[in-house]
Amino acid sequence: SLGANPLNQGVPVPTDAANMNSMGTAIVIDGAPLSNNANLQTLSPSISGSGASIGGGSSPNSGLDIRSISTDNIESVEVIRGIPSVEHGDLTSGAVIIKSKAGREPLTIRLKTDPSIYQASVSKGMSLGKERGNLNVSGDYAHSIKDAKESYAYYQRATARAMYSNRFNKLSSNTSFDFSLGKDTRERNPDDERSQLETGARDIGLRFNTNGTWNIRKGWLSNVKYTLSGSYRDKHSYQKELLGNAFAAYSMSRTDGAVLSNRPGQKVYDNEGGELTNIPASEANLIATYLPNEYFSRYDIYGQEVNLFANLNATFTKTLGAVNNRILVGANFRSDGNLGDGKVYDPYNPPYRVLSSENSSPRSRKYSSIPFINQLSLYAEENLTWSIGERELLAQAGLRYDLVNSKSLVTPRTNFSFDILPRKLWLRGGFGVTAKAPTALYLYPENAYFDLVHFNSLNSASVPENEQLLLASTRVFDTRNSELKMAANQKAEIGIDLMINRMRFSVTAYNEQLKNGYNLATTIDSYHLMDYIIYEEAAQNPGAIPTLQEKERHNIFVSHATPTNNGRSHNRGVEFDFDFGRIHAIRTSFVLNGAYMRSTDWSDGHSFSNRKNLNELERNVGIYEKGMEKYERERLTTTLRATHNIPSIGFVLTTTAQVSWMNKYWTSYGNDTTFVSYISREDGSVKPFDDSMKDDPEFAYLFETRSPTRFIAESYFPVLLINFHLTKEIGENLKASFYANNMFNSRPLYESKRTPGSFTRLNIP
Repeated sequence: SLGANPLNQGVPVPTDAANMNSMGTAIVIDGAPLSNNANLQTLSPSISGSGASIGGGSSPNSGLDIRSISTDNIESVEVIRGIPSVEHGDLTSGAVIIKSKAGREPLTIRLKTDPSIYQASVSKGMSLGKERGNLNVSGDYAHSIKDAKESYAYYQRATARAMYSNRFNKLSSNTSFDFSLGKDTRERNPDDERSQLETGARDIGLRFNTNGTWNIRKGWLSNVKYTLSGSYRDKHSYQKELLGNAFAAYSMSRTDGAVLSNRPGQKVYDNEGGELTNIPASEANLIATYLPNEYFSRYDIYGQEVNLFANLNATFTKTLGAVNNRILVGANFRSDGNLGDGKVYDPYNPPYRVLSSENSSPRSRKYSSIPFINQLSLYAEENLTWSIGERELLAQAGLRYDLVNSKSLVTPRTNFSFDILPRKLWLRGGFGVTAKAPTALYLYPENAYFDLVHFNSLNSASVPENEQLLLASTRVFDTRNSELKMAANQKAEIGIDLMINRMRFSVTAYNEQLKNGYNLATTIDSYHLMDYIIYEEAAQNPGAIPTLQEKERHNIFVSHATPTNNGRSHNRGVEFDFDFGRIHAIRTSFVLNGAYMRSTDWSDGHSFSNRKNLNELERNVGIYEKGMEKYERERLTTTLRATHNIPSIGFVLTTTAQVSWMNKYWTSYGNDTTFVSYISREDGSVKPFDDSMKDDPEFAYLFETRSPTRFIAESYFPVLLINFHLTKEIGENLKASFYANNMFNSRPLYESKRTPGSFTRLNIP
């Protein structure tokens, strides 16, 4: 991706686009996909509009935390960036197919260290005897820090794995058990006396996998393959800090329309004898309060993710004349759920409020009450090889059907390859659609809570403690989106491959359009107009709470985020890979590859102006046109890799030169200076907006001052990054490696064209 390379440091990638790209990447280990679908380690997504993780680890609105995967027991890795087989589902960006080591293997011990990480691993594969199969065991430990200046923030990982493999007549099978422990820790910074922030995230994982192939070879039926997998992840995230400027109302109620006071069960009346409180029977022991300016807060999030996966398919083969057919038919089922206790905290010391959403308030949530996500998939695919003289046509065409919690989608995929010049020149291409089902964060979002203060004399020095009163109401809104669709990415590519002697040249052009991408966003329907009443003291009751009367009445808006399909991306470009082979005279091989990439990311939804009218409580909400901002990125890079062998002394030297020839980004704007409509503060309805209304005091305060430099494109100058790697063979059983990334320490500064005087450091490895 554009954000994955050191040469791309400083280029802003829109958060929603980056999250969707990560979420849409499938990681498949031994036939079973890893899952992040039940991850809910976040605090207030329906208020903040963010699914950011707490304390570290993977985010619920993003992809997997790949730090938990050890690379030392991997036999092979296949990266599918184009159009995958219909066997692979629940993805939009691509797939990483990992096959673990199985069978006999010598004892291997690996030690690695650099300024930010040290790691140790051990693995061994052994035979258990004739016809008893093989056992492969491995384990590793790693400790890393992101910044040497912040040694109080670090990550630890420990993994262990055992795999048993055997062949029983026509059945070959592999069964594995994995354990992983990942722990992010941010201890208190000794210099941080203000917030005294501490965070942490612990992830304990257990995974079972069994897979096999039954080679039948009768008639058309060639084989049957199966995969069964189950995983359990016990997660605990926490954050502890001293909050400042924390004044806010907080009610313990979870009932829409409840009105509580600062005393359990205390009823409050107005001067006409009407009861102002509304105390649900189940909440008679709860209170509403006004939080102090400063207090210690700690909250914990407990998740217990359960992921189940089963896949069964059959392969049929038949040769008819010059045509060889291989037909794949299969089905898989996956279920993802969370049995954790969820968000837990002391209700008298709740987490910090979300400042961007007025009157919003956090609440605890028990994740075990959330239903599991069940996904059933059926797929069929034809793989055809047609010999036409000396040429061959390879064609793959398939369909996949996904059903996820009553949401379904059929996705076609096809690939082809044809010899233009036999064994010299090939033309290939493909077209297909991949889809990603919504995760628990989007299918089962939490309610949005708002606490409004109607009267408050707490902590008033002039009011005796037994006469102090706070009256607050709670509004609760369901944030679910019943119209949520599955995200789908339409992919097309075409390319050529050329072989000349031992040299190979490949060029591929691609075009991808993602529709219905997921994000948490504010919509027109998530603005709610409420009748807000402020009370004042009507009569004092010495030794008791006062009687109240209405002072003011206002129409005010509250808003929250809701799951949407507003995410859109358009990626296109050209990639090339030139392998010049090995020049034996100098014992050196050369590979040149590179890519031109253009990316456009935007939201298909409206954006809004929530600006206040000075100190007034009432305001309208301006609505901008859909897709008002489009974030553009363009890049051209090349990489030359030279590998040189010196057998006499056991040296393997690899030098890599990466050049970023073009690296630029900019924003394209629609009409960002006026509104297409507005939500009225009078009745909450959507009304058309005309430019003649811009100077009306009813709307003038809504308009923002736009920077005239926002149209300027930032374009980095070309930069070179040279990396060096040396491996030394010491005898038959020992290897030592040394590497130097950015070996000439080239880290130039780029001055922003939009904001002269601000700089970005390039080439940080």
